[in-house]
Amino acid sequence: MIHNLYFSEEQIKIRREQVGSQWNTVLNAQDAVLIHSGHPIQKPGGLDSTYPFLPHPAYFWLTLRRRETEVVLYSKDLGWIEFHKEISNEEIFWEGEKNDVLVSSPGKNINTLERFLESQHFSKVFHLGQAKDSSPEAFELRTLLDQTRRKKDAAEVRFIRHIAELANAGYQKIASVLKPGMTERELQIAYESEIFRKGADTVPYETIVGSGSNAAILHALPSQKIIKENEFVLVDAGADIFDYCVDVTRTFYSSGEMSSQHKDLYSIVLKAYHECVAMSKAGVLWRDVHIHSAKVITEGLLQLGLLKGNLSDLIEKEIVSLFYSHGVGHLVGLRVRDTGQDENINPQTYFGARLRVDLELEENHLITVEPGCYFMPAILESAYQQKKFHDDINWTELKKWYDIGGVRIEDNILIKKDGNENLTRCIAKTE
Repeated sequence: MIHNLYFSEEQIKIRREQVGSQWNTVLNAQDAVLIHSGHPIQKPGGLDSTYPFLPHPAYFWLTLRRRETEVVLYSKDLGWIEFHKEISNEEIFWEGEKNDVLVSSPGKNINTLERFLESQHFSKVFHLGQAKDSSPEAFELRTLLDQTRRKKDAAEVRFIRHIAELANAGYQKIASVLKPGMTERELQIAYESEIFRKGADTVPYETIVGSGSNAAILHALPSQKIIKENEFVLVDAGADIFDYCVDVTRTFYSSGEMSSQHKDLYSIVLKAYHECVAMSKAGVLWRDVHIHSAKVITEGLLQLGLLKGNLSDLIEKEIVSLFYSHGVGHLVGLRVRDTGQDENINPQTYFGARLRVDLELEENHLITVEPGCYFMPAILESAYQQKKFHDDINWTELKKWYDIGGVRIEDNILIKKDGNENLTRCIAKTE
Protein backbone atom coordinates (compact mmCIF):
# COMPACT_ATOMS: atom_id res chain seq x y z
CA MET A 1 0.00 0.00 0.00
CA ILE A 2 1.10 3.57 -0.69
CA HIS A 3 1.61 4.56 2.95
CA ASN A 4 4.16 1.78 3.45
CA LEU A 5 6.47 3.71 1.14
CA TYR A 6 6.51 6.63 3.56
CA PHE A 7 5.96 5.56 7.18
CA SER A 8 7.74 3.03 9.38
CA GLU A 9 8.24 1.86 12.96
CA GLU A 10 11.41 3.96 13.06
CA GLN A 11 9.30 7.04 12.33
CA ILE A 12 7.11 6.34 15.36
CA LYS A 13 10.16 5.78 17.56
CA ILE A 14 11.72 9.11 16.59
CA ARG A 15 8.48 11.02 17.11
CA ARG A 16 7.97 9.51 20.55
CA GLU A 17 11.53 10.29 21.56
CA GLN A 18 11.01 13.91 20.57
CA VAL A 19 7.77 14.23 22.53
CA GLY A 20 9.07 12.27 25.52
CA SER A 21 12.11 14.51 25.87
CA GLN A 22 9.80 17.55 25.97
CA TRP A 23 7.31 16.03 28.38
CA ASN A 24 10.03 14.83 30.76
CA THR A 25 10.78 18.46 31.58
CA VAL A 26 7.31 18.93 33.11
CA LEU A 27 6.16 15.45 34.24
CA ASN A 28 6.82 13.91 37.62
CA ALA A 29 7.88 10.28 37.92
CA GLN A 30 4.38 9.16 38.97
CA ASP A 31 2.49 11.08 36.29
CA ALA A 32 0.95 9.50 33.23
CA VAL A 33 -0.39 10.95 29.98
CA LEU A 34 -3.12 9.23 27.99
CA ILE A 35 -3.56 10.21 24.35
CA HIS A 36 -6.96 8.99 23.13
CA SER A 37 -7.84 8.13 19.55
CA GLY A 38 -11.43 9.25 20.12
CA HIS A 39 -14.90 7.79 19.67
CA PRO A 40 -17.34 7.63 16.75
CA ILE A 41 -19.95 10.40 16.74
CA GLN A 42 -23.54 9.38 16.17
CA LYS A 43 -25.46 11.19 13.46
CA PRO A 44 -28.49 13.09 14.83
CA GLY A 45 -31.51 10.87 14.43
CA GLY A 46 -29.31 8.26 12.80
CA LEU A 47 -29.92 5.47 15.34
CA ASP A 48 -26.83 3.26 14.86
CA SER A 49 -25.40 5.44 12.07
CA THR A 50 -22.19 7.35 12.85
CA TYR A 51 -20.04 9.84 11.00
CA PRO A 52 -16.89 8.36 9.43
CA PHE A 53 -14.38 8.02 12.23
CA LEU A 54 -11.34 10.28 12.25
CA PRO A 55 -8.70 9.58 14.89
CA HIS A 56 -7.37 12.44 16.92
CA PRO A 57 -4.36 13.64 14.88
CA ALA A 58 -2.00 13.51 17.87
CA TYR A 59 -2.88 9.84 18.46
CA PHE A 60 -2.46 8.99 14.79
CA TRP A 61 0.85 10.85 14.60
CA LEU A 62 2.22 8.90 17.58
CA THR A 63 0.93 5.45 16.59
CA LEU A 64 0.02 5.42 12.87
CA ARG A 65 -3.19 3.67 13.94
CA ARG A 66 -6.69 4.86 13.01
CA ARG A 67 -8.87 2.68 15.22
CA GLU A 68 -11.47 4.21 17.54
CA THR A 69 -11.47 3.95 21.38
CA GLU A 70 -7.73 3.30 21.62
CA VAL A 71 -5.14 4.89 23.89
CA VAL A 72 -1.39 5.33 24.03
CA LEU A 73 0.07 5.96 27.48
CA TYR A 74 3.30 7.72 28.40
CA SER A 75 5.14 7.98 31.70
CA LYS A 76 8.76 8.81 32.49
CA ASP A 77 9.39 5.39 34.06
CA LEU A 78 7.34 3.15 31.75
CA GLY A 79 7.80 4.94 28.45
CA TRP A 80 5.12 4.36 25.80
CA ILE A 81 2.45 1.66 26.11
CA GLU A 82 -0.35 1.14 23.58
CA PHE A 83 -3.83 -0.11 24.40
CA HIS A 84 -5.59 -1.48 21.33
CA LYS A 85 -9.15 -2.27 20.41
CA GLU A 86 -9.77 -5.71 18.93
CA ILE A 87 -12.13 -5.80 15.95
CA SER A 88 -15.16 -7.95 16.74
CA ASN A 89 -16.62 -10.56 14.41
CA GLU A 90 -19.75 -8.41 14.09
CA GLU A 91 -17.67 -5.44 12.90
CA ILE A 92 -15.85 -7.65 10.42
CA PHE A 93 -19.20 -8.92 9.16
CA TRP A 94 -20.54 -5.42 8.54
CA GLU A 95 -17.39 -3.56 7.53
CA GLY A 96 -14.78 -6.14 6.58
CA GLU A 97 -11.13 -5.97 7.59
CA LYS A 98 -10.40 -2.33 8.29
CA ASN A 99 -7.48 -0.54 6.69
CA ASP A 100 -6.81 1.36 9.91
CA VAL A 101 -3.36 0.20 11.04
CA LEU A 102 -0.53 1.64 8.96
CA VAL A 103 2.28 0.15 11.06
CA SER A 104 1.81 -2.88 13.31
CA SER A 105 2.92 -2.42 16.90
CA PRO A 106 2.54 -4.43 20.11
CA GLY A 107 -0.12 -3.36 22.57
CA LYS A 108 -2.39 -4.41 25.40
CA ASN A 109 -6.14 -4.90 25.12
CA ILE A 110 -8.01 -1.64 25.75
CA ASN A 111 -10.25 -3.50 28.19
CA THR A 112 -7.28 -3.84 30.56
CA LEU A 113 -6.56 -0.10 30.72
CA GLU A 114 -8.46 0.73 33.92
CA ARG A 115 -6.95 -2.20 35.78
CA PHE A 116 -3.48 -1.23 34.57
CA LEU A 117 -3.90 2.37 35.77
CA GLU A 118 -5.02 1.17 39.19
CA SER A 119 -2.06 -1.17 39.49
CA GLN A 120 0.47 1.58 38.77
CA HIS A 121 -0.87 4.01 41.40
CA PHE A 122 -0.20 7.07 39.28
CA SER A 123 -0.47 10.30 41.24
CA LYS A 124 -1.83 12.22 38.24
CA VAL A 125 -3.24 11.06 34.90
CA PHE A 126 -3.65 13.62 32.15
CA HIS A 127 -6.00 13.02 29.22
CA LEU A 128 -5.29 14.39 25.75
CA GLY A 129 -7.28 13.82 22.59
CA GLN A 130 -10.75 13.66 24.12
CA ALA A 131 -12.88 16.14 26.07
CA LYS A 132 -10.20 18.61 27.03
CA ASP A 133 -8.46 18.14 30.33
CA SER A 134 -8.68 21.73 31.62
CA SER A 135 -5.74 21.54 34.01
CA PRO A 136 -2.78 23.86 33.38
CA GLU A 137 -0.50 20.83 33.21
CA ALA A 138 -2.56 19.21 30.45
CA PHE A 139 -2.54 22.49 28.55
CA GLU A 140 1.27 22.57 28.75
CA LEU A 141 1.52 18.95 27.63
CA ARG A 142 -0.77 19.60 24.65
CA THR A 143 1.26 22.66 23.72
CA LEU A 144 4.56 20.79 23.82
CA LEU A 145 3.08 18.00 21.70
CA ASP A 146 1.66 20.46 19.18
CA GLN A 147 4.91 22.38 18.93
CA THR A 148 6.79 19.13 18.30
CA ARG A 149 4.51 17.76 15.59
CA ARG A 150 4.24 21.12 13.81
CA LYS A 151 7.68 20.41 12.45
CA LYS A 152 7.18 18.07 9.54
CA ASP A 153 9.59 15.12 9.35
CA ALA A 154 11.03 13.78 6.11
CA ALA A 155 8.39 11.06 5.77
CA GLU A 156 5.56 13.56 6.14
CA VAL A 157 7.10 15.88 3.56
CA ARG A 158 7.45 13.03 1.03
CA PHE A 159 3.85 11.98 1.65
CA ILE A 160 2.50 15.51 1.26
CA ARG A 161 4.44 15.93 -1.99
CA HIS A 162 2.71 12.78 -3.26
CA ILE A 163 -0.70 14.16 -2.24
CA ALA A 164 0.12 17.43 -4.02
CA GLU A 165 0.54 15.43 -7.23
CA LEU A 166 -2.98 14.03 -6.77
CA ALA A 167 -4.35 17.54 -6.37
CA ASN A 168 -2.37 18.58 -9.43
CA ALA A 169 -4.20 15.95 -11.48
CA GLY A 170 -7.48 17.47 -10.34
CA TYR A 171 -6.43 21.00 -11.22
CA GLN A 172 -5.19 19.88 -14.61
CA LYS A 173 -8.61 18.36 -15.19
CA ILE A 174 -10.25 21.68 -14.30
CA ALA A 175 -8.02 23.52 -16.76
CA SER A 176 -8.96 21.07 -19.51
CA VAL A 177 -12.74 21.11 -19.02
CA LEU A 178 -13.52 24.62 -17.77
CA LYS A 179 -15.70 26.53 -20.19
CA PRO A 180 -18.67 28.90 -20.10
CA GLY A 181 -21.98 27.08 -19.85
CA MET A 182 -20.94 24.45 -17.33
CA THR A 183 -21.98 24.70 -13.70
CA GLU A 184 -19.86 25.17 -10.60
CA ARG A 185 -21.02 21.72 -9.47
CA GLU A 186 -19.80 20.13 -12.70
CA LEU A 187 -16.37 21.64 -12.10
CA GLN A 188 -16.33 20.20 -8.58
CA ILE A 189 -17.23 16.76 -9.91
CA ALA A 190 -14.49 16.95 -12.54
CA TYR A 191 -11.89 17.81 -9.90
CA GLU A 192 -12.93 15.32 -7.26
CA SER A 193 -13.46 12.37 -9.58
CA GLU A 194 -9.95 12.89 -10.95
CA ILE A 195 -8.20 12.97 -7.56
CA PHE A 196 -10.13 9.88 -6.48
CA ARG A 197 -9.03 8.06 -9.64
CA LYS A 198 -5.44 8.93 -8.80
CA GLY A 199 -5.65 7.59 -5.24
CA ALA A 200 -6.97 10.25 -2.86
CA ASP A 201 -9.05 8.90 0.03
CA THR A 202 -11.18 12.00 0.38
CA VAL A 203 -11.10 15.78 0.28
CA PRO A 204 -9.77 17.58 3.38
CA TYR A 205 -12.62 20.11 3.32
CA GLU A 206 -15.64 20.78 1.14
CA THR A 207 -14.42 21.80 -2.29
CA ILE A 208 -14.93 25.51 -2.90
CA VAL A 209 -15.96 26.69 -6.37
CA GLY A 210 -17.15 30.25 -6.90
CA SER A 211 -17.67 31.88 -10.30
CA GLY A 212 -18.25 35.55 -10.99
CA SER A 213 -19.66 37.29 -7.92
CA ASN A 214 -19.56 33.97 -6.03
CA ALA A 215 -15.76 34.14 -6.13
CA ALA A 216 -16.04 36.75 -3.36
CA ILE A 217 -17.56 34.18 -0.95
CA LEU A 218 -14.67 32.74 1.04
CA HIS A 219 -16.26 29.31 1.46
CA ALA A 220 -18.49 29.24 -1.62
CA LEU A 221 -20.01 25.79 -1.99
CA PRO A 222 -20.43 24.85 -5.66
CA SER A 223 -23.95 25.36 -6.94
CA GLN A 224 -25.90 24.92 -10.14
CA LYS A 225 -24.89 28.46 -11.14
CA ILE A 226 -23.83 28.59 -14.78
CA ILE A 227 -20.29 29.83 -15.39
CA LYS A 228 -20.44 32.73 -17.81
CA GLU A 229 -18.04 34.17 -20.36
CA ASN A 230 -15.18 36.30 -19.02
CA GLU A 231 -15.54 35.40 -15.35
CA PHE A 232 -13.16 34.53 -12.57
CA VAL A 233 -13.66 31.00 -11.27
CA LEU A 234 -12.08 30.56 -7.85
CA VAL A 235 -11.37 26.96 -6.87
CA ASP A 236 -10.10 26.14 -3.38
CA ALA A 237 -9.64 22.37 -3.26
CA GLY A 238 -7.31 19.81 -1.77
CA ALA A 239 -6.64 16.08 -1.56
CA ASP A 240 -6.38 13.84 1.48
CA ILE A 241 -4.94 10.44 2.40
CA PHE A 242 -5.17 9.38 6.06
CA ASP A 243 -5.75 13.02 7.09
CA TYR A 244 -2.53 14.19 5.44
CA CYS A 245 -3.50 16.78 2.89
CA VAL A 246 -2.78 19.82 0.79
CA ASP A 247 -4.88 22.99 0.65
CA VAL A 248 -4.59 24.88 -2.64
CA THR A 249 -6.43 27.74 -4.34
CA ARG A 250 -6.28 28.75 -7.97
CA THR A 251 -8.27 31.49 -9.69
CA PHE A 252 -9.10 30.63 -13.30
CA TYR A 253 -10.54 32.76 -16.08
CA SER A 254 -13.52 31.20 -17.77
CA SER A 255 -12.73 32.11 -21.39
CA GLY A 256 -9.86 33.44 -23.46
CA GLU A 257 -7.47 36.11 -22.23
CA MET A 258 -8.26 38.02 -19.06
CA SER A 259 -9.85 41.42 -19.44
CA SER A 260 -7.71 44.32 -18.27
CA GLN A 261 -9.94 44.74 -15.21
CA HIS A 262 -9.61 41.09 -14.20
CA LYS A 263 -5.89 41.17 -14.92
CA ASP A 264 -5.38 44.25 -12.73
CA LEU A 265 -6.98 42.61 -9.71
CA TYR A 266 -5.22 39.29 -10.27
CA SER A 267 -1.86 41.09 -10.51
CA ILE A 268 -2.35 42.72 -7.12
CA VAL A 269 -2.99 39.40 -5.40
CA LEU A 270 -0.18 37.69 -7.31
CA LYS A 271 2.25 40.39 -6.15
CA ALA A 272 1.16 39.92 -2.54
CA TYR A 273 1.49 36.14 -2.95
CA HIS A 274 5.04 36.24 -4.33
CA GLU A 275 6.28 38.74 -1.76
CA CYS A 276 4.71 36.84 1.14
CA VAL A 277 6.19 33.54 -0.05
CA ALA A 278 9.61 35.21 -0.24
CA MET A 279 9.19 36.47 3.34
CA SER A 280 8.25 33.06 4.70
CA LYS A 281 11.40 31.74 6.35
CA ALA A 282 12.63 30.65 9.75
CA GLY A 283 12.74 33.45 12.33
CA VAL A 284 10.04 35.56 10.67
CA LEU A 285 6.92 36.46 12.66
CA TRP A 286 3.85 35.22 10.80
CA ARG A 287 1.95 38.38 11.69
CA ASP A 288 4.54 40.37 9.73
CA VAL A 289 3.81 38.29 6.63
CA HIS A 290 0.10 38.99 7.03
CA ILE A 291 0.67 42.70 7.63
CA HIS A 292 2.79 42.88 4.48
CA SER A 293 0.06 41.21 2.42
CA ALA A 294 -2.47 43.76 3.70
CA LYS A 295 -0.20 46.66 2.76
CA VAL A 296 0.43 45.33 -0.76
CA ILE A 297 -3.30 44.92 -1.40
CA THR A 298 -4.05 48.38 0.02
CA GLU A 299 -1.48 49.93 -2.29
CA GLY A 300 -2.85 48.03 -5.28
CA LEU A 301 -6.42 49.19 -4.65
CA LEU A 302 -5.17 52.77 -4.34
CA GLN A 303 -3.35 52.50 -7.67
CA LEU A 304 -6.55 51.18 -9.30
CA GLY A 305 -8.36 54.30 -8.15
CA LEU A 306 -10.73 52.43 -5.85
CA LEU A 307 -9.22 54.07 -2.78
CA LYS A 308 -8.49 57.75 -2.28
CA GLY A 309 -5.97 59.63 -0.20
CA ASN A 310 -2.57 58.92 1.28
CA LEU A 311 -1.31 55.33 1.36
CA SER A 312 0.01 55.52 4.91
CA ASP A 313 -3.32 56.91 6.14
CA LEU A 314 -5.25 54.16 4.38
CA ILE A 315 -2.97 51.54 5.93
CA GLU A 316 -3.42 53.08 9.37
CA LYS A 317 -7.21 53.03 8.94
CA GLU A 318 -7.02 49.32 7.98
CA ILE A 319 -9.41 49.96 5.11
CA VAL A 320 -8.21 46.77 3.43
CA SER A 321 -10.33 44.79 5.89
CA LEU A 322 -13.31 45.52 3.61
CA PHE A 323 -11.64 43.65 0.77
CA TYR A 324 -9.39 41.13 2.55
CA SER A 325 -10.85 39.91 5.81
CA HIS A 326 -8.98 36.63 6.37
CA GLY A 327 -5.49 35.81 7.50
CA VAL A 328 -2.71 35.22 5.01
CA GLY A 329 -2.45 31.53 5.91
CA HIS A 330 -2.56 28.70 8.43
CA LEU A 331 -0.60 25.60 9.38
CA VAL A 332 -1.40 22.62 7.18
CA GLY A 333 -0.32 19.02 6.67
CA LEU A 334 -1.95 16.61 9.11
CA ARG A 335 -5.50 17.96 8.75
CA VAL A 336 -6.19 21.16 6.89
CA ARG A 337 -5.73 23.28 10.03
CA ASP A 338 -3.03 21.02 11.46
CA THR A 339 -2.05 21.97 15.01
CA GLY A 340 -3.64 25.40 14.97
CA GLN A 341 -2.19 27.33 17.88
CA ASP A 342 -3.92 26.32 21.07
CA GLU A 343 -1.37 28.21 23.16
CA ASN A 344 -2.35 31.52 21.55
CA ILE A 345 -4.91 32.22 24.28
CA ASN A 346 -5.28 35.93 23.47
CA PRO A 347 -5.40 36.12 19.66
CA GLN A 348 -4.82 39.54 18.15
CA THR A 349 -6.45 41.15 15.13
CA TYR A 350 -4.38 42.64 12.31
CA PHE A 351 -6.11 44.60 9.53
CA GLY A 352 -9.44 43.13 10.53
CA ALA A 353 -8.29 39.50 10.51
CA ARG A 354 -7.83 37.38 13.62
CA LEU A 355 -4.91 35.18 12.65
CA ARG A 356 -5.29 31.42 13.08
CA VAL A 357 -1.61 31.36 13.94
CA ASP A 358 0.49 34.18 15.37
CA LEU A 359 3.91 32.68 15.89
CA GLU A 360 7.52 32.79 14.77
CA LEU A 361 8.12 30.53 11.80
CA GLU A 362 10.51 27.65 12.44
CA GLU A 363 12.29 25.19 10.21
CA ASN A 364 9.94 22.44 8.96
CA HIS A 365 6.72 24.32 9.68
CA LEU A 366 4.29 23.86 6.79
CA ILE A 367 2.00 26.82 6.23
CA THR A 368 -0.32 28.11 3.54
CA VAL A 369 0.28 31.45 1.88
CA GLU A 370 -3.08 32.64 0.50
CA PRO A 371 -3.64 36.37 0.09
CA GLY A 372 -6.87 37.44 -1.54
CA CYS A 373 -8.96 40.42 -2.55
CA TYR A 374 -12.75 40.34 -2.81
CA PHE A 375 -15.70 42.59 -3.64
CA MET A 376 -18.66 41.66 -1.45
CA PRO A 377 -21.56 44.16 -1.87
CA ALA A 378 -23.19 43.15 1.42
CA ILE A 379 -20.07 44.30 3.26
CA LEU A 380 -19.16 47.28 1.08
CA GLU A 381 -22.67 48.74 1.11
CA SER A 382 -23.31 48.51 4.84
CA ALA A 383 -24.27 51.90 6.27
CA TYR A 384 -21.59 51.61 8.92
CA GLN A 385 -18.75 50.99 6.44
CA GLN A 386 -19.92 53.67 4.03
CA LYS A 387 -19.99 56.24 6.82
CA LYS A 388 -16.66 55.14 8.28
CA PHE A 389 -14.80 55.20 4.95
CA HIS A 390 -16.89 57.79 3.14
CA ASP A 391 -13.90 59.90 2.05
CA ASP A 392 -11.49 57.01 1.48
CA ILE A 393 -13.27 55.05 -1.27
CA ASN A 394 -14.30 56.00 -4.77
CA TRP A 395 -17.77 54.56 -4.34
CA THR A 396 -18.91 55.17 -7.90
CA GLU A 397 -15.89 53.37 -9.34
CA LEU A 398 -16.18 50.57 -6.81
CA LYS A 399 -19.59 49.45 -8.06
CA LYS A 400 -18.00 48.57 -11.40
CA TRP A 401 -16.06 45.79 -9.63
CA TYR A 402 -18.90 43.96 -7.87
CA ASP A 403 -19.34 41.33 -10.59
CA ILE A 404 -15.61 40.56 -10.56
CA GLY A 405 -16.03 38.62 -7.31
CA GLY A 406 -12.54 38.01 -6.03
CA VAL A 407 -9.12 36.41 -6.35
CA ARG A 408 -7.19 34.12 -4.05
CA ILE A 409 -3.92 32.29 -4.73
CA GLU A 410 -2.74 29.63 -2.27
CA ASP A 411 0.18 27.24 -1.93
CA ASN A 412 1.66 25.14 0.87
CA ILE A 413 5.07 26.42 1.92
CA LEU A 414 7.61 24.35 3.86
CA ILE A 415 9.86 26.56 5.98
CA LYS A 416 13.50 25.63 5.66
CA LYS A 417 16.66 26.72 7.44
CA ASP A 418 17.40 29.09 4.58
CA GLY A 419 14.28 30.10 2.71
CA ASN A 420 11.44 27.71 1.91
CA GLU A 421 10.07 25.12 -0.49
CA ASN A 422 6.68 25.24 -2.18
CA LEU A 423 5.30 21.70 -1.80
CA THR A 424 2.39 22.46 -4.14
CA ARG A 425 4.48 24.14 -6.82
CA CYS A 426 3.57 21.37 -9.28
CA ILE A 427 0.05 22.86 -9.56
CA ALA A 428 0.19 25.47 -12.31
CA LYS A 429 -1.18 28.98 -11.85
CA THR A 430 -1.52 32.02 -14.06
CA GLU A 431 1.56 34.22 -13.72
